[in-house]
Amino acid sequence: MEKLLERLVNAESISGYESAIRDVLAKELKPHVDEIRTDRLGNVIARKGKGSPKIMLVAHMDELGMIVKHIDKKGFLLFELVGGWDDRIIPGMKVRVHGSKKALTGVIGIKPPHLLEKEEAKSPVKAKDLMIDIGAKSDKEVAVAGVSVGDFVTRHGGFEKLLGSRVTGSGFDNRIGCAVMTEVARRIKSFKGTLYFVGTIQEELGLIGARGSIHGINPDVVLGFDVTMAGDAPDIKPSECSNELGKGPVFPVKDGVSVSSAGVRKWVTETAKKARIPLQLEVSSAGATDSSISVLVRDGIPSGSIMVATRYVHSPVEVADMKDIENAVRLGIECVKSVPRYFK
Repeated sequence: MEKLLERLVNAESISGYESAIRDVLAKELKPHVDEIRTDRLGNVIARKGKGSPKIMLVAHMDELGMIVKHIDKKGFLLFELVGGWDDRIIPGMKVRVHGSKKALTGVIGIKPPHLLEKEEAKSPVKAKDLMIDIGAKSDKEVAVAGVSVGDFVTRHGGFEKLLGSRVTGSGFDNRIGCAVMTEVARRIKSFKGTLYFVGTIQEELGLIGARGSIHGINPDVVLGFDVTMAGDAPDIKPSECSNELGKGPVFPVKDGVSVSSAGVRKWVTETAKKARIPLQLEVSSAGATDSSISVLVRDGIPSGSIMVATRYVHSPVEVADMKDIENAVRLGIECVKSVPRYFK
């Protein structure tokens, strides 16, 4: 699982530029499904089995990023944010600028504190005032390097092991979901019905890819795989977020878009209990996943998610526990096996 997750993390792809992760995900899924294709929007859609019920498992492929929007005369790159960034973490970041020739390392620097006026030092730095430095001396040198307006930029995070079963990396949202979905596909050898494994585009920009794929497949139920916030860091109160690393996957009862279907909640929670898989429940007013939008497609599709608690979400140093990832895979498999008892 670690090697799979690392391969997915290294396929850097922001919203709207998902080709690298799409290629890796399709390659990983292909040996374990009967059919695989890419739709017109760029979603990966893999199928295993035939007949009813039709179950759609979904994980979004995109991650947060930036797009180059202007190159000044000195060779600095101005950028537009893509997805839900926190301006506080951007200064001092290393990034990768994906030009036409190769990916180049860049840094987002800030004015040294020695040169700041007192009032200036008190003001938070805004992303719109920052630039990417790739070491160029002029806009002409930037052009020679193959970088132009419209190129995408990713966080320079990679994948690394921490102590014990903890790991860190950039783009865990949602490379973890893609890894869980792929591993479920690998371990399930047969299913009396149809299983769809879907990697979607542009979730971070408004759950875009899921809408079309759900409408086209018209499944009986949707089960998403994603990450969610962990609340076990010192600066977060349990009343704000009670999810903890190592305590099992998370089922979101409510998020910022919808309340999970009562039938799906019963399906997932009862299945976890019978399989003796630890499960945390989450109620939140923020965030959403591909499954959240299912209730608005066609005449409404029952939906829910299996999520992995992750620290520092939407940063280059997200932290997760491989035990939770493994338990998310186990729960996904057990849910698929138990589908006939809940959805026909």
